[in-house]
Amino acid sequence: MPKRNLAWILLIAMITLLMWQLPQTIAGRDAVYKAFGPLADVKAQIRRRFVEEVDEDALTSTAVEAGIKAMIGRIHDPYAVFLNRDDYARFKSRTEGVFGGIGVDVWAVPEGLEVLSRDPGSPASDADILPGDIIILVDGQSVAGLPLVEAVSGLLNGPPGSEVTLTILDRQGKEAPALREVKVTRAVIQIDPIRGWSRSPTGGWRFMLDTVRRIGYVRLTKFTQDAATRLDAVMQRMFAADLQGLILDLRENPGGLLDSAREVADRFLESGLIVRVSGRRSDEKSWSAMRDGTYPHFPMAVLINGSTASAAEIVAGALRDHDRAIVVGERSYGKGSVQEVVELDGSFGAIKLTTAYYYLADGECIHRTVKAEATGSWGVAPTVPVELTPAQEERWRATWRELGRQLVDAPEVHEANGVQEIDDPERERTKELVLEGDIQLRTALSELRALVPVPDATGSADVDCSSMMATTR
Repeated sequence: MPKRNLAWILLIAMITLLMWQLPQTIAGRDAVYKAFGPLADVKAQIRRRFVEEVDEDALTSTAVEAGIKAMIGRIHDPYAVFLNRDDYARFKSRTEGVFGGIGVDVWAVPEGLEVLSRDPGSPASDADILPGDIIILVDGQSVAGLPLVEAVSGLLNGPPGSEVTLTILDRQGKEAPALREVKVTRAVIQIDPIRGWSRSPTGGWRFMLDTVRRIGYVRLTKFTQDAATRLDAVMQRMFAADLQGLILDLRENPGGLLDSAREVADRFLESGLIVRVSGRRSDEKSWSAMRDGTYPHFPMAVLINGSTASAAEIVAGALRDHDRAIVVGERSYGKGSVQEVVELDGSFGAIKLTTAYYYLADGECIHRTVKAEATGSWGVAPTVPVELTPAQEERWRATWRELGRQLVDAPEVHEANGVQEIDDPERERTKELVLEGDIQLRTALSELRALVPVPDATGSADVDCSSMMATTR
């Protein structure tokens, strides 16, 4: 067939398609105009009849913004949000810019934010902020009663180089607590998401929970970009100490980066689907484990609770579905969705919408949808359920708040083959207090002890990563 004839055929086909779609497009627009006609009528009536002059542009903007918010509310997506022009500008500055902190690890207490630890050489250290201090005001605003994430991300953090004024309740060796005000300049802080089960005399973390059976413990607080490499460093130390079993604590982990979750899960799995993402109008993607870089096999337990979310649920679900670990605790939060930010016409702002869900290897959707709430099934269900009463949960929080406290005056220790041998008579007493105050951890340890035999020869070496201090925010 001549090329000219082929070109004419294609042109006719395109015109036919446009003519077929045009009536539908016109009908769709007519429906929109008809639906929003009452708004235009109300505006016209106000302009004609209201006793005072009104700002018509303001009326229109108010109506449009209210309509957008109403439509977003109607789809029952808790993660969908409308960002007006100003909100969107602030959102872009937070996501595209670099944020800093003061270099402290804090915990919410009734008075405000209690400092558990500080980074050496951080702005907090330079300002002589000590563990035990309680931050009650940030730039004059009270942080008492605020959610921890809101208090830290919204007030304590900020652009590197910016100054923040803190009002601190100082309890250090004083019968009557004293208030002091300090000005701190924020800096870029490298967050270490890895924790152990308690502080050692050096101020670092202990990672070997059972030194007889060589059962280790790692708490992963967030899936940062370098979470997998930081985990590698701790695991190598425990492998050098003859690791035989591991408890991976993902409780209170809000998630983080998908790539980080995939990398961490891949460390424990040789093959198999880690997670799949799919949506009504989005392309399906999946990520699977690979043999390269996989840790040696050992019995394993994962701890989760109702605040284990997003990337943390991906890891817990993958290890559960591939029978790599038992999962101990409570059903996870159910945050397994992908959000996309879409700019609106006319520089009116943007909307953030959920466009896809995450699915585990067994096909289960992680996200807590309206349908999932009705059926009572979402997130990751534990294989060994351990529900906490309110009193037990409060005791657990108090126990871990105390364990996270930094020891200020630490003695020197002797290093041998990368594993520090510590003469620490308080270690066993501390472990008893931990297991007494944390029923879920005690259950996980008991499950692993049944799988890990007592070796013929035992040592007392502990793994202490003193250089890996807890740094948050």
